Amino acid sequence: MSGTPQASGSQPTGGLSEAIRGAAIPSLAGVAYELSGLAWVLGGAAALTALAALAGDAELVSDAVGSGLPIPGPAGAAALFLVALPLLLVCARVGGGAARLSIHNQPDGAQRTTLLRAWAEGKTLQTSAAAVWIQIFGMMACGTFVLLGPLVLLTALVGQDALGPFGVILSGLALVLTLAYAAELGALHQLALASLVRHERGVGSAVLHGWRLMRGRPGQVRRLAAMEFFVRAIVLAAAGLASYLAGAPWGLAQLAVLASLVGSARCRAWSTVYPQLGGLSATTGPPQG
Repeated sequence: MSGTPQASGSQPTGGLSEAIRGAAIPSLAGVAYELSGLAWVLGGAAALTALAALAGDAELVSDAVGSGLPIPGPAGAAALFLVALPLLLVCARVGGGAARLSIHNQPDGAQRTTLLRAWAEGKTLQTSAAAVWIQIFGMMACGTFVLLGPLVLLTALVGQDALGPFGVILSGLALVLTLAYAAELGALHQLALASLVRHERGVGSAVLHGWRLMRGRPGQVRRLAAMEFFVRAIVLAAAGLASYLAGAPWGLAQLAVLASLVGSARCRAWSTVYPQLGGLSATTGPPQG
């Protein structure tokens, strides 16, 4: 891999503290960046919905996985897709613009990333950022189907009660592997986007470059992936709890509030970590205006 890695001994905590100091909190651009990172979440949900449709029983899939998560039916999934598609295009543009702006912003926050600046900067990135999102979505959907599909099939054939403790072990192992895969894809998504906004490269090249960076610093990337996964899981869990207790509108409001608080810091954190992992400097200059 070409390029000279910077600060190879750096720890994620340094980049995190710098990111928090320079982040715009709260931030509408941060909301878009946060929502654009949900490709692996929706990919997993799509795979579970497909498994439920094939099995003809959403409750069976939920019991087999052992997660207790509600799985929407085909009609609900189609409605969600129709809502998510235009939102994806908007978030891809704003999130990509925020990622590009974070390259040149200084830790003192002299040039904070605003929604309008991110929207303008992301004009040329919208299609590529959306394509990266779709690629991560597809990888997570396929991975979830491969990892959990055999378990669902076995449960459908013999029944949950017949599996007994063995079924608990199988579901626990399959779920851990799926979540570990999701964490890796979450990190890959952010590194691919960081590569995409710095260089004139294709979508496949950006994802491949992100994968090479992950292989070059496996220990540090795993720590970052775990942090990325757990922070995002906490945000989603809090929104889900609010939705369960007070209704869907309150859950969406909770998601927007938390995303506005952590999205900008997450964006700057990955921008800071990218060169530490060996990524090359940006070939594009600082944005004008």
